[in-house]
Amino acid sequence: MKQLITYSILFFTTVYSIQAQDCMLNLTVTLENINGGVFKDQTVTLTSKTDEKTYQLQSDQNGQALFNLPCNAVFDIKISNYTRKKVIETPNLNGGTLTRTFTYGSNMAAMDKKMAMSGAEKAIIKAHVKTLADTLFLKSSVMKTPKNKSYYAVVNLSIKDLNNGPLANEITTITGESSKKSIKTKTDKNGRLIVYVPKGDNYTVNFTYNKKYATFDTYYTKGSSNIRLEYSYLGTKEIERRKKEEAARIAKEELRLKEEVARFKTECERLKLTEEECRRKELEGYIDTINNNADKMIISTIFERNPWKNKLIVCDLTGSMSPYVAELSVWYNLNLLVEKNLQFVFFNDGDNKEDEEKNIGETGGVYYTSSRNISELNGLVSKVSASGSGGDCEENDLEALIKGTKLAKPFDHLVLIADSNSPVRDLELLSNLTTPVHVILCGYEDFILNDYLKIAWKTKGSIHTIEEDIVNIYRMLEGQNITIDSKTYKLMGGDFIKLN
Repeated sequence: MKQLITYSILFFTTVYSIQAQDCMLNLTVTLENINGGVFKDQTVTLTSKTDEKTYQLQSDQNGQALFNLPCNAVFDIKISNYTRKKVIETPNLNGGTLTRTFTYGSNMAAMDKKMAMSGAEKAIIKAHVKTLADTLFLKSSVMKTPKNKSYYAVVNLSIKDLNNGPLANEITTITGESSKKSIKTKTDKNGRLIVYVPKGDNYTVNFTYNKKYATFDTYYTKGSSNIRLEYSYLGTKEIERRKKEEAARIAKEELRLKEEVARFKTECERLKLTEEECRRKELEGYIDTINNNADKMIISTIFERNPWKNKLIVCDLTGSMSPYVAELSVWYNLNLLVEKNLQFVFFNDGDNKEDEEKNIGETGGVYYTSSRNISELNGLVSKVSASGSGGDCEENDLEALIKGTKLAKPFDHLVLIADSNSPVRDLELLSNLTTPVHVILCGYEDFILNDYLKIAWKTKGSIHTIEEDIVNIYRMLEGQNITIDSKTYKLMGGDFIKLN
């Protein structure tokens, strides 16, 4: 007897934004017997995909378990007499009620055991897999049925673009993590493809610009296995369009910075001042302007909203950061008596090193200091600023953060004061940073670069603009949206993609 086993794996597209942590709702999980009645006294366990916190209850006489859970979260659910892998996603519905019903047979575990392959059957499939080509290139989006069909699971994959339309002609590679065998093809005009993959392996879904975009599992089961996958993806054409657009933006920004540096040096020569003296004069000019102006300052505004103690402040001194460094100086001058344990790291992306000499993690231009009097601090800022203007648009933020945490004395909060217009040169070092980073964005106008959102998300930190504090970004999971200053970003393949 053959049994049809269907696994449905969906990447849900959520349309809500990450909200405050105190948003809670009630979830009722009901366990129904497919033959009638309910399952009582079963253990229901929910595990958060964000922080691995678990919630566990027993189903009552009505087959129900009532949970009080955080909003905007995704949970793995495990039921003691239910064998499938499922997730439950809670929306932004503070005080609301959500219900999820699972209907299945009392012999579910027994049937799974009955349909499981023996060791000898598994060995036959493993031997067969070794005979396959390393990469099978398909001319069609629909793969021909293999001869030994029982060795395979059929995968129905649907890919949609950001507008929920079909993503056609998208080159897609599915690779077994154990076997290293791949199938490479394109989606059809409806954004779909059908392939057969050997059972008993974990698989990755890969695109031209996003390797290991998603994963799915297959199992050693007798009979037919059908897997439905649906993903939302930006698409290679759109990625390349955005890359071209970003390259043009960066080229324009680098030209502006180059002209700005040239004007600065010309003015220094006219005044017959060294660059360090000139930077000090520039800093003092900005400070005077701030002291004589009632406009709201981003640095002091964010620090007032977030009274972090024992801060290590890592501050970019390249490009157009001078006005914001002056804000930092003014704030420090007003708070140095209560900020006794304050520490600073200033960086300039390489001390005027040529761009081609800037190696990841070894770019240099990173300076640490403990708390000083205001004159000494301004002197160091002027020295670091004069030692390097950054050169190209990218900056060595991660190197500064990592080296800073190693140089500093014990601290409680790590704050990055960043140029929102500059990409992070060394984002690949992010896995080496485990301290939560509070990212303050200076010069932010139109949108936030993926780099800074990713730093905050990966380190379980936060994002701060003059208007908003985004403190729950670390809770985001694949496919979820976040809205900051009316701009919406979707977390896709581990990157934040701007939607509007």
